[in-house]
Amino acid sequence: MFFSIYFGKFQVCPFKKSSWTPCPIFHIFIAKGLIFNLFPFSPVKPMKHALFLFLLLFVFISHKETQAQSPKYVIDSLKVQLKSAKLEQDQVAIYSELTWYWAMVNLDSALDYGRRSLTLAEKMGDQKVISQAYSDLGNAYNQRGEFAEAKAAYKKALELRTEIGDSAGMAGSKSNLASIHQRLYQTDSAMMYYIEALDYYEQTGNERYINFVKNNLGVLHEDMRNYPKALEIYAEVAEYREKNQMIPELAMLYNNMGNIYKATKEYDKSEDYFQKAMENGLKAGDSLVLSVTYLNLAALYNAAERPDDAIKAATEGIKIAEKVNSFYDQAMMEYALANSYSKKREYLKAKNLYQKAILTLTELEAKEEVASIQLRMVPMFAALNMPDSAQYYTDRYIDYRNSLTEAQVAELTNELQTKYESEKKDREIAQQQLALRNKNIQLYGSLFLALALAGVGYLLYKQQKLKNRQLQQEGELKAALVQIETQNKLHEQRMLISRDLHDNIGAQLTFIISAIENLKYFEPIKEQLTQRYDSIADFTKQTITELRDTIWAMNSGKVNWESLTGRIQDYIQRAGNSASGIRFEFSMSDTIKPDQTLASADAIQVLRILQEAIQNAVKYSEAHSVQVKIEETNTGLEVTVQDDGKGFDESAIRPGNGLYNMRKRAEELSGKLEIDSKPGLGTSVVLTWPKS
Repeated sequence: MFFSIYFGKFQVCPFKKSSWTPCPIFHIFIAKGLIFNLFPFSPVKPMKHALFLFLLLFVFISHKETQAQSPKYVIDSLKVQLKSAKLEQDQVAIYSELTWYWAMVNLDSALDYGRRSLTLAEKMGDQKVISQAYSDLGNAYNQRGEFAEAKAAYKKALELRTEIGDSAGMAGSKSNLASIHQRLYQTDSAMMYYIEALDYYEQTGNERYINFVKNNLGVLHEDMRNYPKALEIYAEVAEYREKNQMIPELAMLYNNMGNIYKATKEYDKSEDYFQKAMENGLKAGDSLVLSVTYLNLAALYNAAERPDDAIKAATEGIKIAEKVNSFYDQAMMEYALANSYSKKREYLKAKNLYQKAILTLTELEAKEEVASIQLRMVPMFAALNMPDSAQYYTDRYIDYRNSLTEAQVAELTNELQTKYESEKKDREIAQQQLALRNKNIQLYGSLFLALALAGVGYLLYKQQKLKNRQLQQEGELKAALVQIETQNKLHEQRMLISRDLHDNIGAQLTFIISAIENLKYFEPIKEQLTQRYDSIADFTKQTITELRDTIWAMNSGKVNWESLTGRIQDYIQRAGNSASGIRFEFSMSDTIKPDQTLASADAIQVLRILQEAIQNAVKYSEAHSVQVKIEETNTGLEVTVQDDGKGFDESAIRPGNGLYNMRKRAEELSGKLEIDSKPGLGTSVVLTWPKS
């Protein structure tokens, strides 16, 4: 699958001025309280004299003209104003505007002006101005794809606005935080912040921001695959935006709707909406919207088995993303290009693009996207006949999925704990203030009032405590359900990969063996190549055996010792048949129960280390006997392969891939591998690892 959650899907930062200045171009100079009587929530004092009068006239007389202006034109106009601005409050207002509009053109410049705005705001010491500077910086980081930095900036803005009681600013910060949680697939947190923001905007009748928040709620339903509900919300959002000519926002919305129709395989409808998004993006002159639309088109064409069209779309999108330094969009389009080349069986091109995208997305901490790419690389490496690489990326994918589940649970727990502690602190402060006021009331009146308030406070406390307990239980239940669902999806993916490996690669290897067996009887070259054919056939059969071992481990979430020792004994028997001069002995401690289990990933590592050790003994030791023992120790488990062969001096040999792979596998078991060998005294390979 190709992820459909891109920048264009969200109104990532619709609340440029947190709660008081909308995003479109025609509101450019209604900036931070220049018209403070109309915008009481502005974080900066009004500009003075001629500049103020000019901007006032500009907004109310010429706003229709500025609707059609490009972000670059607006930036040039702001730079002119900056040169003539003498007061710090005027300068910080223009810096903030430049941060916002540079984000549509070049994200490096946006971050530069954002930092200037924050430095000047902190010098002024006005908390409202500082909170706005953090919000503007968060927007630039968000569009750049640096979500951790964006989240930290938005949280700082919310903290400052909470301290000064800026309700409108708090709603804007919550909306921005929700968009970050949404991009990080933290659905519960995103829903909580959106609903809190929506409640404020509905109370104040702010239709514009109601529209933005509803759009993002539609995206949440889309993420949860509730497509009919998402389309219902999008239709309502589209009606408002078409009526009010919100061109960039319409482009984002059409991208959302196109992604839904792509997911439901209605490709013609999907392409129509993406083309409408492209038209609106060109009309708005918004490079980021165009970049996202190209990305969505590439994903659509890949889904519709049109890789050549996907390559064209992704290539154009990369040019735009490079121009504005949008690292996230660039990496995702490299991902789309890799998918296209993979479909065309140009696997080397695909491999390079996958690995390049992984490097960027890992730096941006986009774990979900990294996991998706790793899963895509498994069949590609299989097609390239690189089973070790396929296994490596399968393991990495499983690790990422597990870490995502753990991070989501930890995030939810921390948020619930913080919320509970904040509410408890607020109640304690309220009770202290109430006690101080009661001291000024006459004796009998204060006693009556105190009793009444105590009764009401107790009831409220009980009610709030019950509510907190219910919220905590709901949170724990949701976290548990998310973890169960994740495990189920992992199991389905594991079954799918193992089935594909068995049906495709296994069948191909079997065909190779059959072909080689037939070629052995081709008379003109029978005698010269028979030995070579036998060698290739043996190697292919060994590969099939190892493939079956991998499929066996992947099909089992847990492996018991009875099943694992059966595999080990089968391998020992095959080794004995191939080396008739060596006597093999196998034993396992009675303390290890046959039904005792270990993780499938651990089981395959143990099996591979044993196979390598036995194979080395057969090939190099010239031994008469080989003993394999599995024992349980006080600290964990121990596997020993001991031979009575000629031994070797490890410092005098050049280690090969076999020894390196054995040690690497031991590390992945969180264990250690010790090799004790002396010339003439045999070799002992001991693997120890802790109990899971």
